Amino acid sequence: MNYAQFIGEVRDKGCFASSEEAETSIVSVLMAMAEVLPGPQLEALSSRLPPEAMVYLRRTGSEPDPLFDSHLFLGWVVSSLDSTAIRDKTSGGLDLTAAYSGEEAIRRMGCVFSAMKRQLEPGQQQELAATLPEEVDTWFLNA
Repeated sequence: MNYAQFIGEVRDKGCFASSEEAETSIVSVLMAMAEVLPGPQLEALSSRLPPEAMVYLRRTGSEPDPLFDSHLFLGWVVSSLDSTAIRDKTSGGLDLTAAYSGEEAIRRMGCVFSAMKRQLEPGQQQELAATLPEEVDTWFLNA
């Protein structure tokens, strides 16, 4: 599968309005994965994805970040969403879009995970899931 096909599969699965929107989700998920996967799993994933995706699988440090949990992982995806709204002063000033942003980020992550899993053997999927943070492993396996 080439990169355009990979983007197209994510776009179709997620019913995204554009390929750019699908690619933004791909980029944020891959960059988050680069921060949590040990070297062997990162290399295995890189070898199964289109070469253009490899640039997003470069981690900032030399080792996986042990403090990178599901909230940080989700934050990488949420940060790519356009979810600005005014504060609801009647409910104590909470941003009511925040909860919906999290749900949308999980949905988008699932679309990327689904397309990614199609490139992996079942054993590789299990091995990869075992290295993901708690909750993210479930989202990955359920995608």
